[in-house]
Amino acid sequence: MADRDLVTGVIQLANLFIRRLGPLFEKAKITPQQWTVLAALAEEDGAITLVALARRLMVTKQNMTGMIARLEQVGLADRSGDPNDLRSSRVSLTRRGRALVDRLRPSYDQWVSALSDGELSERELQAVTRSLVKLIAQLEAS
Repeated sequence: MADRDLVTGVIQLANLFIRRLGPLFEKAKITPQQWTVLAALAEEDGAITLVALARRLMVTKQNMTGMIARLEQVGLADRSGDPNDLRSSRVSLTRRGRALVDRLRPSYDQWVSALSDGELSERELQAVTRSLVKLIAQLEAS
């Protein structure tokens, strides 16, 4: 497969995931991108720096700042100063944000699990995931 076909395929897959998961997030009045931020924050034990969160989700600091501001406006995330670095801020879920993730997580996980109910086996999906992780690492290193 040509590189162009790989890139096109990954973009199409991402768009399809967003379209299929859209109704779940629309009911909660969040976007798929906001879900990725909320889910990442839910995995943290406490707060994480905005820069570390941006790196983890592979977006710019400016993009992350905007997403966090919107989540703050609706009471799902909280931003505070970093006591170790006054130039930095730390981000965490609010109780409302945690409750939303806890409410959506079962439906999200069920949807992801259903992916292996089709033509691809769990083993094949794991192989695709490993390949994507390697590709991401390769692109980050270049």
